[in-house]
Amino acid sequence: MSKLKKFIFPTVIVIIAAIVLHSFSSDYEGRPFAAATTGERGASLLYDTLRHMGYPVRVSRRPLTAQTDTNHVYVLIQPIHSLFTQDKSEALLDWVYSGGKLIWLCNCPNDNFVTRLTSGTSFGNLTIFEHGQGVFVNGRSNDITNINMINDHDTGARIHVIISNWDAGRIVFAEYYHNPPASETFFNRLPAIVRLIIVQLGLVSVILVWYLGKRFGNPIAYYEEHEREENEHVHALTRLYMKTRRRK
Repeated sequence: MSKLKKFIFPTVIVIIAAIVLHSFSSDYEGRPFAAATTGERGASLLYDTLRHMGYPVRVSRRPLTAQTDTNHVYVLIQPIHSLFTQDKSEALLDWVYSGGKLIWLCNCPNDNFVTRLTSGTSFGNLTIFEHGQGVFVNGRSNDITNINMINDHDTGARIHVIISNWDAGRIVFAEYYHNPPASETFFNRLPAIVRLIIVQLGLVSVILVWYLGKRFGNPIAYYEEHEREENEHVHALTRLYMKTRRRK
């Protein structure tokens, strides 16, 4: 029976931890189009491939502004359009106009950015726009998801060809635009296996405190101790002396 309990206890812990993690973590399999997401809708395959090919790829959680270094190539995948106010949109295009190179991958049929650019050159599923001194590359985000890249890597290969012609100091995957820092927590940024371990440790700690706490027995009632008088022993000796005297 004891062996059965030893087997059941860790099994229950793992099951409860998995349920808690799945319930409270909205991005259990990773956020869509994120460079760190290895699921079907993630973009880790594109990111990791460029990194293994020797490109200086990085992930950034800061917005792109007109003051951003134009020697860097920025990759925006399925950005949240509500983040682009009129001022921020103008700042992004001003950055490209000043010499920045932007790869904009979005499933947006009527993208405001694309309609404001002219004289685009088609390159497979991508369209290359020259804007001032910079370059704006437009494509569909679905083409570079992990599942689609495995089945058809043409878009990824074309992105490699374009980047190889640029002397980029850094290739930045701008996670800010589809996952603003204000909407995430430190816990959600951790890998799924790390979050699972943390939840399990928390459950084990709670159960151990509850289980071991019973070994101390029932709670002992608290009795307030009365403060003794300084000359109490004198009175006691007096009473004892009087009793002894009467007996005589």
